[in-house]
Amino acid sequence: MHQTILRQIRRLRDQETPSVGVQAVLEAASRALYDLERDRDVASRTMDELSRELEDRLEAMRQSELRYRTLFDMSPYPSVLLRRADRMILGWNAAAARAFGWERLEVIHRAFDTLGICAGSCPLGKAVTGKGSIDPHMVQRATLNTRSGGFIEVEAQAMVMMLNDGESVLLILRDVTALHEAERSARESAARFSAFFDHAGIAVQLLTLDGTITEANPACREILGYGAEELTGHPITALLDHTDTDAFPEACAEVTSGIRDSVAVELPFVHRNGSRVWAQVTLARVHRDDGTRLMAMLQDVTGRKRMELQLERQAFRDDLTGLANRVLFRDRLQHALERRSRTRSDVAVLLLDLDGFKRVNDSLGHAAGDELLRIIGQRIAACVRVGETVARLGGDEFAIVIESMQSPGEPQQLAERLLQAVAMPAQISSREVVVNVSIGIAIAQPAEDGEAVLRDADTAMYAAKGVGKQCIRTFDPSMHANALTRMELEQDLRRALANKEFVLHFQPLVHLNSGILRGFEALVRWNHPQRGMVSPGDFLAVAEETGLIVPIGRWVLYEACARAASWVTEPGGDGPLVSVNLAARQVDHPDLLDDVRRTLKETKLAPHRLMLEITESEVMRNPEVARGRLQALRELGIRVAIDDFGTGYSSLSHLQYFPVDELKIDQSFVARLDRGEREVSFVRTMVALAHSLDVEVVAEGIELTSQSETLERLGCHTGQGYLFGRPLDAMALQAYLARSPLASACPEPQAA
Repeated sequence: MHQTILRQIRRLRDQETPSVGVQAVLEAASRALYDLERDRDVASRTMDELSRELEDRLEAMRQSELRYRTLFDMSPYPSVLLRRADRMILGWNAAAARAFGWERLEVIHRAFDTLGICAGSCPLGKAVTGKGSIDPHMVQRATLNTRSGGFIEVEAQAMVMMLNDGESVLLILRDVTALHEAERSARESAARFSAFFDHAGIAVQLLTLDGTITEANPACREILGYGAEELTGHPITALLDHTDTDAFPEACAEVTSGIRDSVAVELPFVHRNGSRVWAQVTLARVHRDDGTRLMAMLQDVTGRKRMELQLERQAFRDDLTGLANRVLFRDRLQHALERRSRTRSDVAVLLLDLDGFKRVNDSLGHAAGDELLRIIGQRIAACVRVGETVARLGGDEFAIVIESMQSPGEPQQLAERLLQAVAMPAQISSREVVVNVSIGIAIAQPAEDGEAVLRDADTAMYAAKGVGKQCIRTFDPSMHANALTRMELEQDLRRALANKEFVLHFQPLVHLNSGILRGFEALVRWNHPQRGMVSPGDFLAVAEETGLIVPIGRWVLYEACARAASWVTEPGGDGPLVSVNLAARQVDHPDLLDDVRRTLKETKLAPHRLMLEITESEVMRNPEVARGRLQALRELGIRVAIDDFGTGYSSLSHLQYFPVDELKIDQSFVARLDRGEREVSFVRTMVALAHSLDVEVVAEGIELTSQSETLERLGCHTGQGYLFGRPLDAMALQAYLARSPLASACPEPQAA
């Protein structure tokens, strides 16, 4: 309304000019009315601001209430709001419903005591009773009942709150049932561990993570000989046999790093008395009040370990010598070949084969042979560097692998030391025995595997034997070619018997004073379909090694006897004798006597016309066996001769031990007769000894008239050699018989 009045006053003022007084009154009234209007506007704005602030505060209160309700309802801890005066439940959250089994609507405005949650002298009931102050920081432990009849253990905190209904108490409960159960389990576990630790039948030690013993149980004394007080404070590694120092730290690292929860490893310990004890050590982490520890459980496995080592020894060691066997040798050789690319060094193999070992076995027995092998094995092992592998591959064959050659000449130098060491006399069964060795060396080539290197060493060793034994040969490719040729020769030999490729030649035996034919020595020849006539020196050694000499010798014996049976003189007279050589394998073969009997029976040759020649070396391989065989042959009416006398192992005094009819002087002595009186005296001694034993003497290899005359003067009455005739084939034999003194009484021989 004052605005209307003001407009009217202004209109009057504008229409007519008021007096000065009226003008003043009007202006004063106008100002008063203006101030009144302004104050009214200010008051209106102030009221609006107060209204808005009140609305903001009410909204804040609503939001605070909402947050409280949210926190209360969503809290993971069981929470209960009680009116303190009558302990009526005003609030009950979802966690409380889950913990106690009552839903919110079932308990709101219900007295807390009626639920039976607190029973007896429950400290929680006392905490909210009365009007005394409540410490919100104090934690009460209580056991509360649930609707289902169970219970939970809680830690409770209470705080006083002022609500519209008056003083209220908010209870916040933390369910510690599982925690208390875990604590009880931990206590029980600790008690069980303590009982196990103190009374366990196996040694148990607690270690720091660096392996220092902090505790040890009484069983440690039984397995290690040390009491707990002696072990505490010492590293467990101090008890280990330091032949193996890496396994335990590696096991500790796996457990402490968490790679594995536990690790079992077998380790050698040193007992207090100095003996070695094998234990299976199981390492695991344990958590104790003083921190994380390693628990080491030691179980004595010494007996089992010894058995395993024995089994391993049987699998990888030679029972007789204790050296590596063939299996272990091949494994070590292969590992050496695989490492050479890293070490940049050459690998060499030495293969050793004893010369004359079979003679020791045959003469002194297998027990003496075994003792000799043990001695030789020790000598070989003593010649090599520590760490090098020495093996017995079987029989009298040994091998060495040099895993890292220090110089190109090292294998040769080692082989020379071995020659000297093996050749030293050995005392066996109160006898002094000497054997030698042939050694083959192979240097591994870049692309070769273990089998190839061993094959090359074997080839080189056979090459050493082929040039006279007791020597060293290093493999070269030409040897491999020779080995292939030898293999092909063996295969051809096996076919030769079936294909009837062998033929016999006969060399005359004559009386030196008259030149009259006494008989022939049968010599086998091989008419190879591609190579032509093969000399005995080229195939008999292979036949002997492979055993083919037995069927070949059986054929020679039969053919020679069959041929000799056709050499008859006038009715009632005698024909020339035939001499047949027996190889070593034939002498050893159990069917020898049966073969001879059957041959004589089938060919109808008179036994006294058959002479069987056995070399001196074959006789001396096993004197007892040879003596029995020779005696049995003589009882059949067969004559027996010792061939190549003077070149073998026997002395002249051995001659009286064997039942023989003839002694054949080797051609090497005959060839030296013209050199001087010393050589003549040696032959004179052999002839005189043979005559004193009523043994006839035959000289081999006579090529000169002077040799024949000297032999006849010395008392040797029979001989053979190029001077009287070369070995004759079928046609030449026929011609020879035609012009010999016996030829007129002999029919024409059959073709071979």
